Amino acid sequence: MAKKKEALSPAEYGGFVLAFEPTRTEKISEYLNRFAEVSESFSTDDWTFEHCELVLLVRRNPSLQIFAAALMRTMGGGGGTRRTKMRMGDPVLFNPPILSPLPLQSLQLHELVSTAENLKRVDAATWANILSLMKSSRPALATEIDLLVKRRTEDRRLIGDGERINRLAEERDAIGLCLDIAGGDRMGVLRSAKTGNMDRAKSILDLLDAQPIAERSIIEHDAKIFESLCSGKFGSGRFPTSHGREVRTYVTDGTPIETATGVDLLIYQEAYDSFLMLQYKGMHHNTVVPGWSYRVDGSNLDQQLGVMNSIRLAMPAVPATLSAPIRDQRLNDEPFYFKFCERTRPNARDDSLVRGITISAPHLEHFLNQPEATSQGHGRRVGYENCPRYLNNSEFVALTRAGWIGCRTPTSTMIAAILNARSEGRAAIFAVIEGQKELKSQDKGRSYR
Repeated sequence: MAKKKEALSPAEYGGFVLAFEPTRTEKISEYLNRFAEVSESFSTDDWTFEHCELVLLVRRNPSLQIFAAALMRTMGGGGGTRRTKMRMGDPVLFNPPILSPLPLQSLQLHELVSTAENLKRVDAATWANILSLMKSSRPALATEIDLLVKRRTEDRRLIGDGERINRLAEERDAIGLCLDIAGGDRMGVLRSAKTGNMDRAKSILDLLDAQPIAERSIIEHDAKIFESLCSGKFGSGRFPTSHGREVRTYVTDGTPIETATGVDLLIYQEAYDSFLMLQYKGMHHNTVVPGWSYRVDGSNLDQQLGVMNSIRLAMPAVPATLSAPIRDQRLNDEPFYFKFCERTRPNARDDSLVRGITISAPHLEHFLNQPEATSQGHGRRVGYENCPRYLNNSEFVALTRAGWIGCRTPTSTMIAAILNARSEGRAAIFAVIEGQKELKSQDKGRSYR
């Protein structure tokens, strides 16, 4: 089928009826029942998927049985395999499955079935008929099926360019990182974004289904960690997790989001009594040099590194020793990190973190003094093509979640110095990750989704 340049309208849309070999089918069914999502690979030859597809999953037993309906989104990747990874989620499960002979035999459903190698989009009229018959067969699930059809056309992505979009994308990424570190439901929270309101949003919290923090005692408790928290206006969000931990976030309201020059994320992890600061920088993709990169010359990055060095020298020395309590053991005590982000991609998933280069301040400073920093010409740059050693999102989250990075004894004096040293015109997100008082080995690095 020829590739389409524009998305299909709801009236023109027809989805897919998907079947896999028996073993894969049962694995897909198991994952949808246990985790409400599963990923699969599809051939990319002569095909372009919509941003979000509605699929019906069937098994042959030997007649066709529809055991689930789900939304399917592109994950990206595939490399040289010419296959596209897709994530299927938000399932409506049919137990028992809807059998093909009645009432669907008049549609000759077996002729509409696609495989991962041979895709056949169902025409719009037939698709509408299938959905109608499914709702008649399962009236108790008719509302869920209608909601699934509606959610397919909802676009939660932050698409576009400009400083407002860039700042919202950075704030969204910061919230997502904190949720991942806490083992929370990042996908569920980020998918709740109401992007239709982004022109009026003061921060990303205005777009997410976040519970504002109302208890004054909690705000006062967190203000002891971040001394300047209550010095001005702020928005707040509370994100409980299913295992008893909680992420509390405060977004400063001192700088209009469209004029902010960047975002600073300050994280305090209660379980490890650790403090970490992540500063966002936007990379650009243009024809001056290959790939995504951030130009250092002409920015204030050198000044910021200098301030971080002076604060680091003033920090109380904590000897690195294995005799320290297990909670206090670290790979290093470095609190300062940078994340060089790709600007928003048109095909970015609505629940994904922004891709980029995360690197500690000392490693960044060392890199900028190496020949590789200027190897592309046009001044010093940080990018994929010249900076091969960095942390990706998964590595940074895993190290932070397990308490292996972040300073061990963040004194209020040091934290106040960090806050006062922040560049003017930058937005700040303060995040408190409330953790269990007693660490357990089985919880190490575990994601609770």
